[in-house]
Amino acid sequence: MPDRVVEFQSSAFPKYPNENEDLVNDNCWGKRLAEYVNEHLPEHGVPTNGILCEDWGWLVYLENADFSMFIGCGVMDEGDEDDQDGEASDDDPSKYAMPPSAQPRLPKGVNEFIMFVNAEPGFLKRLFRKVNTAPAVERAEQALKDMMAAAPGMFQSVKWRDTSPK
Repeated sequence: MPDRVVEFQSSAFPKYPNENEDLVNDNCWGKRLAEYVNEHLPEHGVPTNGILCEDWGWLVYLENADFSMFIGCGVMDEGDEDDQDGEASDDDPSKYAMPPSAQPRLPKGVNEFIMFVNAEPGFLKRLFRKVNTAPAVERAEQALKDMMAAAPGMFQSVKWRDTSPK
């Protein structure tokens, strides 16, 4: 689990019409966002090396000589589409705080996304020494912040959230 995630809203990364063909799980899409990160993150000092569909969304490989790194990209909530019932999922605690009819909905065409940086030192590296991934993760997070700030119209309601256990 990453220590921090960034959540934002955007209409700039809609689902491809045929994206379901690539997906492991329906509604775990975000290929356009992954392509954007793959193309633009190097402009902010972090080289990338392609994208891959996972069962939770998409990942963007980061070039790093010391250990494997990637940025996870995925959709959290889709804008008001005709095929949605507008109710929160069963695992969404906010559904218990207000009735579904009172829950805020995203405008049509606006989706809520999440991204995070993940670093995975290999087993042998972890076995024989402590691997400090924090500097590389912080560089990648700063590059994400810079990339998003360079295109404010594409990234709205940006919120960084700490997910580390207290």
